[in-house]
This record gives sequence, C-alpha cells and structure tokens, in this order.
Amino acid sequence: MPDDGSVDKEGNAVDTEPADAFALVGNETRAEILRVLGEDPWEGLSFSELRSRAAPDMDSGQFNYHLQQLVGQFVRHTDDGYEMRPAGATLYRTVRAGTFNRRASVEPFDAGFDCYFCGAGVEASYDDGMFDLSCSGCSHVYSRTMAPPSAVEGVDPEDLLARIDQYNRHNMLAFARGVCPICVNGLDREFMPGEEAWTEGAERFDVFVRHTCDHCGNTHYMTVGLSLLYRPSLVCFFSERGLDVTDVPHWELPFVMTDRDLTVRSDDPWEVAFETTYDDDRLALVVDEDLTFVEEPAVTVAE
Repeated sequence: MPDDGSVDKEGNAVDTEPADAFALVGNETRAEILRVLGEDPWEGLSFSELRSRAAPDMDSGQFNYHLQQLVGQFVRHTDDGYEMRPAGATLYRTVRAGTFNRRASVEPFDAGFDCYFCGAGVEASYDDGMFDLSCSGCSHVYSRTMAPPSAVEGVDPEDLLARIDQYNRHNMLAFARGVCPICVNGLDREFMPGEEAWTEGAERFDVFVRHTCDHCGNTHYMTVGLSLLYRPSLVCFFSERGLDVTDVPHWELPFVMTDRDLTVRSDDPWEVAFETTYDDDRLALVVDEDLTFVEEPAVTVAE
C-alpha cells in the first residue's frame, strides 16, 4: 500500500484532503480503472481481470502502481478482488452524468401552463447545467434547477418536464423534512417575509420558508404551500377528489406557486393560515413557523 494517507496500517480508508483526492484521478489509467469498476461497482475483479479490461498493454508493475493509488479513497481490495468504494461509485456516476465534462443546451419550449401573475406562456429551457422554467412575459422564475447534461440528452420536452418535476420533488421533500439533500445533515428552518428572501420574484410572496444547512452552506427557499405538499391531510383531500398532487407537475398547482391561498395571521411568532378549494370543497390548515398544525386540518364539503 502506498503511504499517501489514504489508508491506515490495516488498509482502512481515512480522510483525504479534497485536492489530493481529485489529484488521484487526474491520470488516464486511473480514470479507466474507475470506469471499468464503475460498470458494476459491487462485483469484485481480480487484478488480472481488471488489468485486461483497463490497460491490457501496460506493464503489470506500472498498472499496480496506479491501482494502489486508488485503493483506500475510491477502491477497496477484498477477498473477491477489487471493487468500488461508495466515494468511487459516486465519482463514476457523476462523470457518467456529464457534470464535469459535457455541455448541453435545450432551446426554450412551451412548458404547458400560463403564468399565474401575468397570464403569458411559461417556457422551459436548459443551458450550462441549469434548467430554467420562467414566464415569457414578466420573466417570473418558476424553477431553476441544477441538473447534469444526462438529464436532457435525447429526451423529448414532455419527459424532460416530468423528470425535472420529480427530481425537484425529491430534493424539496428532503428540505421539508429537515434533511439536506446534498450532505444529509440537519437543517435550520425559518419563516421570513417575501421581500427579505434572496430568491427571484420573492417580492410577489407574503412569506417564504428558508432552509439552511450549516454544514455545506446549502440554502433553499420554499413557499408554504410547497412545504406542506406531502402532508397526508392535503394529499388525501385532493386524492379523494380525483387529483394526485404527488404526480401532477408541482408548478401546475397554484397553491404551491403562489400565496393566493395564504393569510399571515402573525409574524411574531409566525402563524400562517392555508385555505384552498377543489370542486368547491374547502381545506383549511393553520401552521406555525415549525410547520406544526396550530389547528387540526378542517374540510368543508360543498352542498
């Protein structure tokens, strides 16, 4: 084993400086080793099999040198052979997604709904790793999502919108449950007036919920409606009336994209009433700044 700080005397991985970790894969042979192992990260390959797939023309000793540089940080050696560690699998999948090495773009296309603020058509586009969903009239931003090129390559517009919706839901559900989707640490949550929120179009909202991760610095702003989207009482209310709010694109739900169904009762401490209707039936919720129900959800059925 090389004495590079990546493994201890027992061969277990230890912490490595980020710059050193990236330097390990800055070599064509090592990158090819990770590619071969990444195709089936949990299947161990013997030294000879790995060499035959990654660098068949390379001297055995030279290949072993490059392989051992990866052992500990990205690769582990087991009784079954060499296989990926989780860090190696993550790196491989990120490279496969094109995050570091590919560019893609999608020209603006109709997103299938009109702006809730000016009535103009909303358009979707993708460029430089960013999916953008914004109004063609007033430029209000409905979604701005970092996504790798693999998200848009060879995908038709309808499928792209569905993918981004579900990807956003995955992240937003984690935020709403108090878990950072990047580093899996806990989050700090606070309500704040819309005009104080550092996000585009925030001045059009009465209140935002800000989630902040002190570990990785991730910050995300959500509407109250979006923060409540997966609450059983809300999901059931709409489901019983034929609308699956967990499946329809979230930007097509007015109570998620606007504050029209909200009333701020107090901002010290925060107390917000949420009241929405569907098929003339009404659902009323009241939450505090912890998104805890202050009053039990109430459903009023139209006669």
